Amino acid sequence: MSFKSLLIAVSLFASQLALAHGGGLNSEGCHKEKETGDYHCHRSTSSANAPQKNLITSTFKRKDFNYRSYKSSTSVGFYTGKVCSPMNIDHLVSLKDAHESGASEWSSTMKAKFANDRDNHAPSCHRINSSKGSAGPEEFLRRSRDGKGLDYKIIGFCNYVSKYHSIKIKYGLSFSSNSKRVFEACGISI
Repeated sequence: MSFKSLLIAVSLFASQLALAHGGGLNSEGCHKEKETGDYHCHRSTSSANAPQKNLITSTFKRKDFNYRSYKSSTSVGFYTGKVCSPMNIDHLVSLKDAHESGASEWSSTMKAKFANDRDNHAPSCHRINSSKGSAGPEEFLRRSRDGKGLDYKIIGFCNYVSKYHSIKIKYGLSFSSNSKRVFEACGISI
């Protein structure tokens, strides 16, 4: 093989590696792009495991959900069982998680109904709510004890997972970006 042929072969191989970026894929071969928040797939899957459709059709904008905040009636945080101030109302299934799980297709009326559904609300210490952000159960659990900044113990984790699950079921949201093992550890099948 000539030097020129070898150079072309190495270049083609390197370009394929650069395009693949296979790390961090879930069981369906998909992942959420950190920079844009978009959810997309890299490999085909069987129809049994494949997401029903590409669930994100628009960019997430919190204001599209028309959430009306209110003051918590307690000073005890749902996730930690500790008294704290200030207190926030947290969405068990975050607005962004809902958007990426199928709510991007909803009407503005349906988005507002979801955002303001008190079944999906939990009183949360401001710093815990900030740490959780738009994370689902697996990522929230990791953040609670990652040793980076605020660490806290989530009490009743399976109670939270159960409520998260029931909200996703209630609104017909996809579990394609969720880890099955977290739900199975709590006795829930997705």
